[in-house]
Amino acid sequence: MIDLSLDNNVFIKTKLDAALQELDILFNTENTELIGYPEFGTNWTQFLWQMSPSPNDLRSYIYEKIADTFFLSQLTVDVVVNVMNYEYDGMYHVQISISDGLETKYRNYDLK
Repeated sequence: MIDLSLDNNVFIKTKLDAALQELDILFNTENTELIGYPEFGTNWTQFLWQMSPSPNDLRSYIYEKIADTFFLSQLTVDVVVNVMNYEYDGMYHVQISISDGLETKYRNYDLK
């Protein structure tokens, strides 16, 4: 059991829980923020605005980032990317499912 909490009693007991935590950390860390490992993290601002990726390009980028992680790379991960167009800008809706063979959990992210 790994206890990564400081203020509450949240415990990470399985690889699936650790993978969800790792995914949240990956998606909320900008490149170069982790000392000694500048490739870790996602640089959404640069990637989404300068590159204007298609849903498939964004999906490939996410798989590339996941392949370089510890827990996520050991589990089955499926990424679905949809583009929601609004009047002035678009938003990417990303749904990631992570499975350890016994249980599947989901994370949803809206990126713009």
